[in-house]
Amino acid sequence: MNETEDIRAAWDSSLLNGLWQRAREALEAPDRPATFRLELPDEQTRQAVGELYGRPMWGQGTRINVSKLDAALRASTRSGLGLEQVLEILHERPVVSRESSARTEQRDRVGEALNAALNRWGLTEREWAQPWTSWLRQYGRIAEDELDRIAERSAAVLAQLVLDPGSTPRAWWSRAELAARFGGGTRHLDNGGALARVVLRAAAIAHDVEPPGNERDRRRLWELCGVTLDAVSATALCWALPLDGTDEWSRNARRRTELGLPVHLTHLDLGAAPRQLVEAGTAVAVCETPRVLEAAVEAGIRHPMVCTHGHPTTAVSELLNRLGDSGAALRYHGDLDWTGLTIARSLYDHHGVLPWRMSANDYREAVNRASAERLDLPVLTGEATEAPWDPDLPELMASAGRAVEEETVLDDLLTDLRTGLG
Repeated sequence: MNETEDIRAAWDSSLLNGLWQRAREALEAPDRPATFRLELPDEQTRQAVGELYGRPMWGQGTRINVSKLDAALRASTRSGLGLEQVLEILHERPVVSRESSARTEQRDRVGEALNAALNRWGLTEREWAQPWTSWLRQYGRIAEDELDRIAERSAAVLAQLVLDPGSTPRAWWSRAELAARFGGGTRHLDNGGALARVVLRAAAIAHDVEPPGNERDRRRLWELCGVTLDAVSATALCWALPLDGTDEWSRNARRRTELGLPVHLTHLDLGAAPRQLVEAGTAVAVCETPRVLEAAVEAGIRHPMVCTHGHPTTAVSELLNRLGDSGAALRYHGDLDWTGLTIARSLYDHHGVLPWRMSANDYREAVNRASAERLDLPVLTGEATEAPWDPDLPELMASAGRAVEEETVLDDLLTDLRTGLG
């Protein structure tokens, strides 16, 4: 079947007739309301509408957000057809808006301002640009007196972001720094402002995710784009980094090591650090749990270390990138469970970090030793993942069904750190 036949087969249903009729009325209304009321007379209708819209439906009626319905349809069709195109297929007639000439003029004005700004920043041909412009023309709610400013600043900000799905940021902006450089002021990308709203909409379209509805989702989307909400909250715990700079920043970090103290580096710290952190070839151990780094400090083992403390923060990612760019040899050990393998695989794929004591043989040896010493190993839970550095490891872990935490092999790790990971 072709796209038209697919859409009719999937959505030309009596259960959805009310949704399509009310959506057409909204699109053809002069003021194009952002939402409309939809009656849900029975459970079958509630289920059909909920499956299409992407959330459960309750009660006898609900409000449908036009832009969310449009996004749900674009995500469900192979060619990304939106609400207007779907209605034209189902009803076999175009959507004819009865909007006023003033409204038409305003929408044209929005499109012209956005296209001009995108062109100045070389963004016109990006895949997200046209859908973003269309959304802003219809639903963006940008005041006339702010239009040129918002268009120019949003394009300037977007030009700095990582907007290619699957790409991993190599460097990070703090949101305040990004706003100060390109948004007109340090507060202009804070939550609630027009600039933040339109930039995040473009980011959501580019990364093919739902527009963020809460602080956690906003943070996640900013971080996908290479932006931290601030420059001080995310930290990278490290120990004994042999910083070779003669500047005051490097000397202060080395003094912490002399005092037997690890360092928590923020993005602000990394921004003040010299570009070259360590000599090329320096072996740096990367661990998952702080206990490993703490044990090395307690034992006076001054092997360079970075701790991810679970999934790496943006600060950890930036530090590992900087160390890799300096030519450091990064080696990672984590818990031999599915989370540990997921972290190891991400570091392996995106940061060039090689596993350390994370082979099938290492796992087998640890399990056998625990059995001999009558140690209880945790049950292996979660979703299995692959280990490209040793394909036999996941199969062996799934067969044994036990997790080997870093503390279980702590003595082995400390021995390695004493003798070096070169």
